Amino acid sequence: MVGRSEAGAPSGRREFVLVTLLILFWGSVGLNRTGLGVIFPQIIPEFHLSHLQASLLLSGTSVTWAFSSWAGGWLSDRYGRRRVLVPAGLAICLVTASMGLAVGFWTMFLIRDLLGIGDGVGWSVGEATISEESAPQRRGMNQALFTAGYTLIGAGVGALIITEITAHLGWRWVFPIIGAATVPVVIAIGVMLRGPAAYAARAAHHAVDWSAAFGLLRNRSLLMLIIMGCAVLSWLQLTVFANLLFLKNVRHFSTIDAGKIQEWWGLAGAVGSLGVSFASDRWGRRPAIFVSALLCAASAALFLTGGFDQGLMKVLLGASGFFGFGLLPVVIATCVGEVVPEAMRGTALGVTNFFAVIIGTTLMPVLGGALADAFGIASALWIPIAAQVVIAVFIFTIPETAPRLVGRRAAMGVR
Repeated sequence: MVGRSEAGAPSGRREFVLVTLLILFWGSVGLNRTGLGVIFPQIIPEFHLSHLQASLLLSGTSVTWAFSSWAGGWLSDRYGRRRVLVPAGLAICLVTASMGLAVGFWTMFLIRDLLGIGDGVGWSVGEATISEESAPQRRGMNQALFTAGYTLIGAGVGALIITEITAHLGWRWVFPIIGAATVPVVIAIGVMLRGPAAYAARAAHHAVDWSAAFGLLRNRSLLMLIIMGCAVLSWLQLTVFANLLFLKNVRHFSTIDAGKIQEWWGLAGAVGSLGVSFASDRWGRRPAIFVSALLCAASAALFLTGGFDQGLMKVLLGASGFFGFGLLPVVIATCVGEVVPEAMRGTALGVTNFFAVIIGTTLMPVLGGALADAFGIASALWIPIAAQVVIAVFIFTIPETAPRLVGRRAAMGVR
């Protein structure tokens, strides 16, 4: 049996299995989110979409994601993770599969709106689950691994898989296959998660009401992290929206070659999710985030303006992915969990994600689509570069929260 120790702490084996399942689950969310950008070269002409309409297909998911992320985190803090996460996960499978039935802009937009409900719950509840089910010394790395699942499976391997399926079977088979493959993962997570009885005592003593949830917005450090969260998700969503179109329509790479270049973004990003998290644990959140943001911006600018061959484009996009994706778990998960009380962690993750998604993945892609229609697709890719500069500036508005450095300073009597 995979269980817990007598003291109630997570057992190593149970922790490993549950974190692995959550990584696979979050990877499937990455596929249904970023996969739409991979098939844009096919559906834009088929559905007769403008760039603005294409960006709205990404943004539509984000609106419902934002609200469900906040509500899902709050509900799971009160009633338990399993009651919230498993129904949301099964809904994700069904709605993902239905994307293959879309016949035009409005049907795809509606399906994507419904998909966002489950995806948003998956973020806040998944991160909160990992936070409480991991041993303290492995918590940060496990959260990075969870985020890396989205990157590795969704934006890395997924880009190649989706382009291959599209080339051989057509884009309509992509999402039913993804949805069906996710069902057993969600069922296994439901078996592993603790039931609501495990939360009864905590709910009685630490119930988080809506007034407390809104009160989190008085936390200055959390507000600064919300701004940085908006920026990092702007980088992510605008890159998803515009990269493949830029590679095909501006640089004139074939669909397969563009997919191979895009694959480096995700594969390097998965490594970066771990590498930047490790660096932030060892040398501090602030220096790791500052350096990563600047290097991400520089490599993305060279990718956009350099006119390089396929090999160098892979290297530059890979560097952008390494540092950009590396920022995701540190900025919108680890740091958030370190600036709020433990009992409000799920709610704080939901609150942060709500605003970051509304701005970063809802409004900014619309702006990017409008810019692309007016000035060309390359113009939209300047927004992710500017977003990284914002992160580099704002990181020094919050205190250092890395436990290793905070503990060392406390021992030395330094505030």
